[in-house]
Amino acid sequence: MASEITYAEVKFKDTLLPVEAKAPPEKSTPQREPCKPKLWVPWLVSALLLLLCVALIITLIGMLHKQSPKAYKLPATFPEWRCALGTPGSKEGVWTCCPMGWKPFRANCYYLSSDSMSWDESEKNCTGMGSHLVVINTQAEQDFLLSWTKDIFSSRRSYFIGLSAQEVEAQWRWVDQTPYNETTKFWIPGEPSSPKKEKCTSFQVHSGTQARQNWNDVPCSISLNRICEAAAAFI
Repeated sequence: MASEITYAEVKFKDTLLPVEAKAPPEKSTPQREPCKPKLWVPWLVSALLLLLCVALIITLIGMLHKQSPKAYKLPATFPEWRCALGTPGSKEGVWTCCPMGWKPFRANCYYLSSDSMSWDESEKNCTGMGSHLVVINTQAEQDFLLSWTKDIFSSRRSYFIGLSAQEVEAQWRWVDQTPYNETTKFWIPGEPSSPKKEKCTSFQVHSGTQARQNWNDVPCSISLNRICEAAAAFI
């Protein structure tokens, strides 16, 4: 018996054939313009550099001020002055003036005291007159002071000068911050002998001797005469 073939009609409803997938269109990246430097940046850098330069200049001025000699000027309150025409190296027509009782030498005026006191009191006394304890910078100045003091006093005398040893360093310093010059010093041979105990300096005058070396270290508390110094007035 022949088998029967059954046919079934099959219908696919709403069936779509596969479609080839398409990639989404690439988005175009906008080109960036090159960065331009901001106009205020160079001004800021310049301002910072200027401030740095100003700070350095102020620091240097401060350092130089500390190291440079202090300025002392005689007040105009002295009742009498003595003036001489010209000083070594000065221009013509310039008068160099010192108060009465003060001795002129080059561009400075010098005062010898007749009373005695400690080193600290001596410096205060000189400062009160617009001067300071003498600072001896040259051999000519040393010779001038030695000759002057010998002419005035025939006996032995000692004067405080503006040289003292520091507390910690035991180094010698002048009162006006002038650097202590090892090549311009006039210590008595063997002196200074004890700068840790005898921190101040005396200028010793001996009649009948011409010894230029006459500095001696002494205790600051003893009472001695003093030599004051200040810049002369010019008119």
